[in-house]
Amino acid sequence: MNAPVTARYPGLKLLISMACLMIIIGGLKVAQSILVPFVLALFLAILGSAPVRVLKTWRVPKIIAVLFVALVMISILIGVGTLLAGTVNEFTKSLPQYSVRFDELQQEMFAWLQSKGVEVTSASFIETLRPESFMELIGSTLRGLVSTLSSTLLIFIIMVFMLFETADFEQKLKYAMGEAFDGERIKGIAVDIQKYLGIKTFTCILTGLFVSIFDFTMGIEFWLLWGFTAFLLNYVPFIGSFIAAVPAVILALTQFGLPIALTVAIGYLIINVGVSNFLEPIFMGRRLGLSPLVVFLSLVVWGWIWGPVGMLLSVPLSMVVKILLEHSEEFRWLAVLMGHSPKETVK
Repeated sequence: MNAPVTARYPGLKLLISMACLMIIIGGLKVAQSILVPFVLALFLAILGSAPVRVLKTWRVPKIIAVLFVALVMISILIGVGTLLAGTVNEFTKSLPQYSVRFDELQQEMFAWLQSKGVEVTSASFIETLRPESFMELIGSTLRGLVSTLSSTLLIFIIMVFMLFETADFEQKLKYAMGEAFDGERIKGIAVDIQKYLGIKTFTCILTGLFVSIFDFTMGIEFWLLWGFTAFLLNYVPFIGSFIAAVPAVILALTQFGLPIALTVAIGYLIINVGVSNFLEPIFMGRRLGLSPLVVFLSLVVWGWIWGPVGMLLSVPLSMVVKILLEHSEEFRWLAVLMGHSPKETVK
């Protein structure tokens, strides 16, 4: 009896798997306009499912619990968006005066370098540090998210329907899968995803709050804008914290000079290292963590697939994939490779 083709040619199975993966990636890229709002709605529904469940334990009817949670989330986002829009408009109006001050600092620096015998031949690098240049960099990073949030109504409608479905979804799976249904595994997946997204969102909020308080204390103008930027870009691994810090540092430079700017840079470094490398691992544990290589690759891959929005969602999406793989007997080895420690991952 002849052996199966995949047994005789083990490399063929790998090639087929890679081909399937490339097809999936291509489909994700092509369907970006449909999938991104759906994924955002899914994440919001996951975050909102816990309050809905708590309200139901208090004997609140499902429809009232879902609508109440949805209205609270919408109100928070609209309130923050309105406040942020006003701050952005004020900052945009103030950009010309910051540019004038930056030009003065640039001339002072060139004069100092020339007095030391250093010939300045090009100012292209300095020009990239202008306040408007970094605002354009942040704007390009956030533009994809803003365009996606233009369909906010659609996102929240999908989220509400998802919240309605969560109450009966387990029963539907039970009837659909029959004896193959594993309630504990399904519940474990849901709990792990909710735990990760909740903790990650909490640490991002904590980072934004610390940054806002720090900038306010240092006298940096538009501290609310920089706090929100730090909150949002903290989802982006590696480069997010750097991008969030640079505009505030440049603004401190134009307002107060080099010593305060260096102090602001050190403050940002302490906040980001403290939250990302100290508090976040304590809350999550190593099991709900990704290896640095996987984090970097996820940033590159999801950024290529969905642009700036993909960069913002890269770590949450990769973490959800890892959690799903952990609860699969066939693909648990991939979850082990994606995590920090094999012993922690296989628990």
